[in-house]
Order: sequence, then structure tokens, then C-alpha cells
Amino acid sequence: MQNNPQSDNRPPPSTPPSPPPARPYRAKGPTLGKGKACELCRSRRVANKECVYVDKPRPPSSTVALSAKLAGLEQRYRMLSEMAASGDTTGTHDQAENAMNWVASLDFPSLPPIQPENSQPQPGALDDPYLEGRMTRKDRKTMIELYLRECYRYSVSIAPSNLVAKLDDPNPKKRPHPCVFNAMILVARDMATRLTVEPAPDETGSRPAIFVMPESTPSDGALISRIQAQCIQSLADVDRLHDYIQASLLLSHWFITHGRVLEGQYTSAVVNRFIINCQLHQIDDITLQEMAPGTVPPADGASRWDGSLLGRPKDREELAIRISLFWGSFFLDKIIRFITGVPPTYDDTDVCHITTAFPRTRDEYVSGTAFEVPYASIDSLFDGTSSASQYQDSLCTLQMKGVALLDRAMRYVSRTPASPEEVIYFYESIKKLKSTSKQVFSNSAFTRSAVNRSRALFLTTVKAVVGLLALTAEIHATHIKASDGAFVLFDDEDAALKDRVDAAHACATVIAVALDDLKAMSASIPPEAKQIGIEQTCFSIGLLLTFPAGVLLEKLSQMESCIETEPRGSHRRMQLEQEKSDDELQLKIVLNAINAFRED
Repeated sequence: MQNNPQSDNRPPPSTPPSPPPARPYRAKGPTLGKGKACELCRSRRVANKECVYVDKPRPPSSTVALSAKLAGLEQRYRMLSEMAASGDTTGTHDQAENAMNWVASLDFPSLPPIQPENSQPQPGALDDPYLEGRMTRKDRKTMIELYLRECYRYSVSIAPSNLVAKLDDPNPKKRPHPCVFNAMILVARDMATRLTVEPAPDETGSRPAIFVMPESTPSDGALISRIQAQCIQSLADVDRLHDYIQASLLLSHWFITHGRVLEGQYTSAVVNRFIINCQLHQIDDITLQEMAPGTVPPADGASRWDGSLLGRPKDREELAIRISLFWGSFFLDKIIRFITGVPPTYDDTDVCHITTAFPRTRDEYVSGTAFEVPYASIDSLFDGTSSASQYQDSLCTLQMKGVALLDRAMRYVSRTPASPEEVIYFYESIKKLKSTSKQVFSNSAFTRSAVNRSRALFLTTVKAVVGLLALTAEIHATHIKASDGAFVLFDDEDAALKDRVDAAHACATVIAVALDDLKAMSASIPPEAKQIGIEQTCFSIGLLLTFPAGVLLEKLSQMESCIETEPRGSHRRMQLEQEKSDDELQLKIVLNAINAFRED
């Protein structure tokens, strides 16, 4: 086959053609467009009149397919809106049937089977055939007990204490939903592979040196697909929604700590909107007192819970779980905002005004002592009416206050505050948090709570997180300006910069103390055990340390330009060089801490 179109006018060659080359021939000159030749000619980039073309219909592109689905959705919405506006109820059954057929025609991915048909769940079962068929009861118990024992290290310690005992309930609807058990196995697997966990005593009462994860534990991918499918099933059936919220929060936290930030942000945003619809962000003092000891429950329809998706709490423990669920989602929402810069779900506006009381421990709610503590929420941080009994704050409350203050400081920097008094109240709240945290951490009860190595490590990192949250909020406060461009809290730029650098130095001191404590704990680990793994709170520490590092870099850049203007050997130059050396030392401490947390 010749490539030249004028070859038909030439005489035939006198010699036989040479054998084809070993590799496909590439013709020079203009090439054909895609789909204009057969496969043979397409590989040689030539045109052949004898090509046989087969008209194969091409599938529509993803843009065309999505546009068609969007047009169908818009048409369905317009039709339903017109029916609702006209009040026409005729043909409702036909419309509903058509809608069901239309939804069924959509190309949704098939979900893994949640439960086989005609199966009767047995006492002690997880209602998940995959998990029960993959892991023995002993292995499941090992991983679940690991989660219940160490879940406080994951910053989402919200599982009820009787979670495992509920497995023997004869009513399957009263058992925990399988989505939460798969989430617990996922978190326990993460702890066993990334952290140093305390092994539980065996049957003989002895404690092994290291924790060994069962070989039958499913992979991360299998567990994640099960969690997502079961969460969808829980929402579709309006079934055990508390477990859906907890499983979604655990999954979102797992995504964030493994660098899958977009997936974590999406999962967190979905469950946060659901929490708002359940009114968990408005558990104020009036709602709390409905469950106080000796209080007569309100009549039907008089409670704020009436008519909501979750209904009234069954007991005070369930009330504690709801409060913990909200603050766990609040903390995760703000951390994602600090990482990605996307607007948070809980923006504390009129649409999402937060009035839920700061969290207490579950035992305090069950015993009733939590109802004796003066009510305090986010509003009390910024209106100058903070309670005088802040020494009673729990560790979780201190973290939530620090996150709320840092979020408000970042908002003030990007948007002009309403009044100078509002900024002054805010700055006083930062000072109160710093003094309150010192009282809590110096309390003997705080020291006694370090019952084992992992608990002591967790308390050390929480102490560092609270200190860094207050100091980074103070750093941002030095940038707050009024509408006329003047600083609200300082006289000029130099005063603001001095306070900013002092806060950055304080951050270096906080992290240096924390690193010394961590090194001392690492020295006590037996040789056969793994090194102390990174705590989930250390993820927040590494994130917060970027703020003082930026301040110190800014200060060093300014000092270098100032040193160049001073004559060599002058007293002013030597003074600036000494100050630069001190700042470099502080910056080295911060950067070494970031590298230590990243490599741990």
C-alpha cells in the first residue's frame, strides 16, 4: 500500500517490494483526525480509500450525562412546585409512582449488602454479616475493647459505656447500628498500627508487652466502604441516628489525620448540617434543666426536642452523648477551617447561633452534678459575662474555648469587628483562658488522671494544644484593626509586633516543655515495644505551630534589613544581632517540634 496519492499514474516497479519495516511506519505530513481511519491506517497515520468504517455509537461524555440528569431534576422540581402552589392533589399516586420510577432509573452505584434477606439477628451479633463472617467474636471483642479503652486519644470519645452490653438486647433496633461498629474497628486499627497502645490483661491476668492486632481485621478500604454504605442506610431508614453521627465523625477524623482532607471536609460538612437540623447546636440552659434531677418533664409538645429528628433524650447519659457529639463536630469543623481555609459550617450567625453548653464529663451528667455548674456557652466568651467558676472547666471545655477564640480572632482579622468593646471583651477572654488553664493543669486531680503512659501522653499534648490555641489567638488579635485602619488593641505597628513576637516566644516555650515531657516518656518504654506514636492532638499542635513560625520569620526578615543599615561594630548592630540570634533559636525550637511530630 503506497502512501503517495499520485502513485497510481506511475509504472509498476520492476523489482518486488521490500519487506515492511520492523516497527510501524509513520508517514510524514498532515495526519488524520481522531476516528477518521480504520485501526490499521490509524496506527500508520495514513489515509486509505479501502478502509471499512463501522459506525459505532459513542457514549455521551460525562458533561452531557450530568447535564441531562440536571435537566431532569429541574423539570421534576418545577412540576412538584406547581402542584404545591396550585393545591392540586389529584393524581398524587401516579405522580409518586412516576417519581419512584424516575429515581430508580438514575445510575447510582450499588451499595454493599447491609443484611441478608430473611435473616434473624442473634444476641451478641453486630447485624453486619461481613464483619461477623470476617472476624471471630474474640477478635471483634479485642478491637472494640481497644477502641473503648483508647478512644479519648482520638479526640472523639463519645461512645456510651454500655455499648457492648447492648449487643445482647433481644430487640435489634435497640442494638448499636453496624456503621458505628465498623467505624470503631477502623479507628482501633489505626491506633494499633500507628500508636503505641496499652495491651489489656489476658486470661491469666498478666499484661503483654505489646498489643497485637488480629490478623482477621479487615483493611481500611473495606471498612470505609462499609461505613459509608451503612451510614446511607441509617439515614434512609431513620434508624439509630446517634450511631450515624458518631460513625460519620470518626470517619471524617480518620480522613483528616491520613491526609485525605477533601474527603474529610465533605464528610464533616454533611454530618454538621444534619446536626444542625437535629438542633444539637442549641442545647441551652432551658433544655438542660428538662433533664435535671427532680425536674418534672414538660408536657407533650412543650419540649424543644418534640418534633425533632432525634426526639427527647431517654436519659441523662444520652443527653451527654448529644452534647459530646455536637462539640466533637464543632472541633473538627474548626480544625478543617484552619487547614483548608474553607468557611466553617458553624459560623455562629443568626442562622446557626450556638447556645449548647460547654461539655462536661459523662459521669457528671449521669450523677446530676453537671446541672449544678453555672451555664456557659460560646456567647459567654465574648460578652464579658464569663462565669467566675471557670476553674471547673474540663479538658474538653478548655479545648473548645481555645478553638472558638482562635476562630473568632481569624474572623476579626478578615472582617472589621462591630465595635472596639467587642474586641476588648474578646482579648480579655484570651487572658482568662490562659489563667484558667494554668489552674486546671496545676490541680492535683489533673496529675492523678494520668493513670498510664498513654493517658499521661494525651494529657501532655492536650496541655500544649490549649496553650497554643490561646497564644495563636493572641497573635491574630495583634492584627485586628478598626474601620479607619487603626489598631484596636495597640497604639502602633511596633507595639503590635512586639506583642506578636512575645506570643510566638511563648509558643516556643510551651512546645519545648511538651517535647521534654514526651522525651522522658519515650525513655521509659521497653525495648520490645514500639516508640510512642503520634497522638491525634499532635496533629493540631503541628498545625498551630505554623503561626508562631510565620511571626518569627517575619521578625527575622525585618531585623536583617535593619542590621544592614547599622555600621559594623556599633553597639546598636551588636544588639540587633543578639536579638536576631535569640529569635533564630526560638524559630529552631518551633521547626524542630514540627519535624518531630511529622516524623514520629
